[in-house]
Amino acid sequence: MANISLSGLSTGIDTSSIIQQLMKVESQRLTKYQSKLSKFQEKQTAITDLQSKLSAFKSTIYNISDTSKMKAFNTTTSDSDVVTAEATSSASEGNHSIKIKQLATSERWVHSGFRYATSYVGEGNFIYSYNNSERVIQTTDTTTLQDLVKLINNDPENPGVTASLLKYDNGDGKEWHMVLSGNSSGEDYQITVNSSNTEVHTAQTTLKKGGNNADISTRLKNLDGFSGTIESGTTADKIRVSGKRHDGTAVNYTFNVTQYTTIEDLVREMETAFGNTVDVTYKDGQLKVTDKSSGTSQLQVSLAFEAGTGSSASLTLPTLSQATQGGSKTANIASLAAGTFTETQSAKNALIKVDDYPPDVVDVETGELIEEKWISRSSNTIDNVIAGVTLKLHDTTRSDSSTEYTTVEVNLTRNTEELKKKITSMVDKYNELATYFKEKTTYNTETKTSGILSSDYSLSSILALVKNPLRSVATGFGSSDSFTRPEDIGLKVDADGTLELDTEVFDKAIVEDYMGVLSLFGAQKTGLSTGVDAAYVSFYASSKYTSAGSYDVKVEVDASGNITSALIKLTTESWAKARAMKVSGKNISGSSELDGSKNPLYPEFDLNLTVDTSKTGTLNATVQIKQGFAGAMYETVDTSLKTGGRVPLALNSIKSQITSQEDRITKEQDRLETYETRLKQKYARLEKMLNQIQSQFSGINSM
Repeated sequence: MANISLSGLSTGIDTSSIIQQLMKVESQRLTKYQSKLSKFQEKQTAITDLQSKLSAFKSTIYNISDTSKMKAFNTTTSDSDVVTAEATSSASEGNHSIKIKQLATSERWVHSGFRYATSYVGEGNFIYSYNNSERVIQTTDTTTLQDLVKLINNDPENPGVTASLLKYDNGDGKEWHMVLSGNSSGEDYQITVNSSNTEVHTAQTTLKKGGNNADISTRLKNLDGFSGTIESGTTADKIRVSGKRHDGTAVNYTFNVTQYTTIEDLVREMETAFGNTVDVTYKDGQLKVTDKSSGTSQLQVSLAFEAGTGSSASLTLPTLSQATQGGSKTANIASLAAGTFTETQSAKNALIKVDDYPPDVVDVETGELIEEKWISRSSNTIDNVIAGVTLKLHDTTRSDSSTEYTTVEVNLTRNTEELKKKITSMVDKYNELATYFKEKTTYNTETKTSGILSSDYSLSSILALVKNPLRSVATGFGSSDSFTRPEDIGLKVDADGTLELDTEVFDKAIVEDYMGVLSLFGAQKTGLSTGVDAAYVSFYASSKYTSAGSYDVKVEVDASGNITSALIKLTTESWAKARAMKVSGKNISGSSELDGSKNPLYPEFDLNLTVDTSKTGTLNATVQIKQGFAGAMYETVDTSLKTGGRVPLALNSIKSQITSQEDRITKEQDRLETYETRLKQKYARLEKMLNQIQSQFSGINSM
């Protein structure tokens, strides 16, 4: 009988290849998903890079977006061995003469000495104070001189004194001396070794603002314990400081309180009330009064707010009571008594004159010097005498005569090169940004593809918004300004979209009107009144929330000089849309209303004007609120980058799309895995069935 065979059915079919081909066809959807994910990820990278470039550009704009920060100065002195100086942007061009009578020094006390560094000092209390802050150091019968030095230096409440050991033998056999050195200079930082402790009174409650400990600069009217209105009566509101001094002398002192009085003012007035026999400090919301004399004290302190006649003001002030009783602890270590210490350097303030101020007191008839007058500061680094300038004193200017002092000249000149560097840096970062936008948003004719961000208008339009201030008149600027457009000072956007600084034009503009150039860059909502009654309606203040632009203002003043109404509108609006301004005495202010997102509802938010009511009737004026073009660019970029801005929203959106696409891919991969498993099972069954058939054919053939 002829053989029957199905050649290859059991071993010749490549089921693996068949499954692979079937899976390839079935995976087309997954391939599309993965391709789309790749595009999303590419876009995410592009947005992240855009965010980085915008942030870098923002940093460079910030440096030129505020006139007060743009000024830079070169400082020189006629004798740098005596005085050196540094200037900030708040300084002014010019020169100053400096005379120095005395440098600031720190306090230094030296003990008479012990035979060894390991000598026992004795058991008891060692009491010292520094800057009116007192410490009681307790020793035992085994405390050595070395141990005492460590106790002082490791004291967590050490007020600023460093203890050290000095080895010197003057012949009496006591060659180890403890040295106490003040860490700060100035006459306030004196060291005293006390025979007993000092009395301290502290407030029983803290001063709070909004539920938190108030800062020392907080105005009293803003404290939680205040109610009513300061200065609402016919006589002044006052605070009375009463009590007793150390020696029992009665204290009864009042001072006027205004809407501007701060906690710091209260502290200084309390010290004045006690004739500066006490030191008043304020920390963590608590007032503390320290007697400047140690020992038993009759010190008493009381504060009371007294409202003026008809005033609605009320303020709850804390009660101060004895926290430490003066004289309750005695310095009882004989070897460390006050008399065993010698002051080798006293704490002194630096004494200077600037531009021959303050003048000495001189007899007008004889010309004889009666009293020298000097500016006193606790440090040799002085930053609060010449605005924006830090003086560093290295020596005195005393001449051979004890009453004559030479002068050192400090000169401040404009550093326009530093300004040019800041502008050039901004130009470079702008061009990097512009080039990136061009690459990611335009159509490439060679590859015939559009930029990855071209379809996202919210992002692709950012550059246009940033560019607008570079091509237009700066908001609020007009005919009274030397420069109104960036191109007036050499900044121009070229045909290819890049920004260029013409240094020749810029240098000429700087010479023509230095402050005009700075204002065009960084005017920060500064104001100017124009129009018929500009002399009577004046700009007073605004904030970053005030919109720059031109406003028309109409004020009605009655015959008694009272403002009866005030209206304001943008110059581009009709009077029908004018809004009422809040009137407070001779001050008028814009609406403080906010919209649902807590943004200003009207452009004149925080705009404050003053009115001279000597002219009655209707007053009309136009108020120009200026904003430099760099400031406008900064606001655009900042708005795009901050939470809720275009870039974060785009990033959140693309992240959401990526997550969603990854979920699709995961599900599709799971489906394909299941499909492949079924195929393998199906072909495995086929192989098994074919093997059985082959076996049957083999049996038949053998018959």
